[in-house]
Amino acid sequence: MSILIKNILHNNQRTDIFIENNSFSLIGNNLDVKADKIIDGSGKAIVPAFYNTHNHAAMSILRGYSDDKPLFEWLQKDIWPVEAKFTAEDIYIASRLAILEMIKSGTVFFADMYFFCEQTMRAVAEMGIRGAVSKLAMDMFDRSRTQTQKKATAEFIKFSNPCPERIIKCLSCHAVYTVSDELFTYIRDIADQNNMYIQIHVSETEEENKDCLKKYGMSPIAKLDSLGLLSPKTILAHAVHLSDKDINIIKKRGAVISTNPTSNIKLNSGLFMFEKLYSLMPEQITLGTDGASSNNNLNMVESMKMCSFAAKIQGCSAIAGKASDIFKIATVNGAHAFGLNAGKIEEGCLADCLLLDLNNPFLTPNHNLISNLVYAADSSCISDVICDGRLVMENHIVPNEENIISEAQALAQKIKKIK
Repeated sequence: MSILIKNILHNNQRTDIFIENNSFSLIGNNLDVKADKIIDGSGKAIVPAFYNTHNHAAMSILRGYSDDKPLFEWLQKDIWPVEAKFTAEDIYIASRLAILEMIKSGTVFFADMYFFCEQTMRAVAEMGIRGAVSKLAMDMFDRSRTQTQKKATAEFIKFSNPCPERIIKCLSCHAVYTVSDELFTYIRDIADQNNMYIQIHVSETEEENKDCLKKYGMSPIAKLDSLGLLSPKTILAHAVHLSDKDINIIKKRGAVISTNPTSNIKLNSGLFMFEKLYSLMPEQITLGTDGASSNNNLNMVESMKMCSFAAKIQGCSAIAGKASDIFKIATVNGAHAFGLNAGKIEEGCLADCLLLDLNNPFLTPNHNLISNLVYAADSSCISDVICDGRLVMENHIVPNEENIISEAQALAQKIKKIK
């Protein structure tokens, strides 16, 4: 498929952009090429799409299910018990709801950590975006569960990727407080053998750090490093409470951090040291939303604003968390973290982008488009979403969205009955 976008605002200039197959092929004035589809870009601007580097997509079905509780109470008393009753089809329905929300708010890629991950992959393949979908490992230090988790991981490795051009198969370990050394090292070895990314929650709360120090005599970061789990293919979610030693380890190993400001603030987990960490390792910081039961949405536009504001408060500086830096971690940094040649509107890059309605009041006036996106915009500003060279939302409409919402509403009623 080919798309020609005429007279679109790009880097403050009007130009034409030609998308062929799945990449930006030509960018220039008055392009004379044939295309399967022509889009009039007058009154619109083009920007890179968003790459959400930490998510639990299917948890969208638990939006509002349990709120205003500390993390561990929330997990142990409310979330884990109901999740244990989910079926594979439930995960598929809930994942479609999450992907619909992500498309509507400009996200074309998400890194997922959950179970029944084959169903999440099915939803990603059908709905046209990208995903780094991981098999979640968590054994609660129970040897029988360790063996069960190993077997499930081996089965996931054998599972055929339904859409390798857009889906990256990954592995994940929940956290140092839910995963045994035996399971950690097994996941490490399987990831190494298959050249896979690993996603891990780490240092999300002060309590996690204190418990780890008491149990192992070291921080969660040091613990993961002692097990050989930190590399450029490791995505560390949250990383709120880091010592200077932890930071040096992460920088040296090249591991990627996914900050999740909205979730961390809502659960009172703490404020991420954005300015300090970004100044030390600007390419290793990315942005995620976390799941919609702790955020409570998957809107990267909102998360950008929250990330900037949290950075300013934590850093005690109005110039911390600059709009341009926040936009970078939400776009190109997230793409590069998973090896994607994307996150930029440049010839040769993967054609993932958003078309913005410049007549939207949240983007008016347009003195600085990136500042408007980070500080003023909401999802209504996004009129069209292109992923891998194909329109996945056109004029605010995502195919089959009414059916997706209807099925999710029915699933929510089912969940109410099993509470």
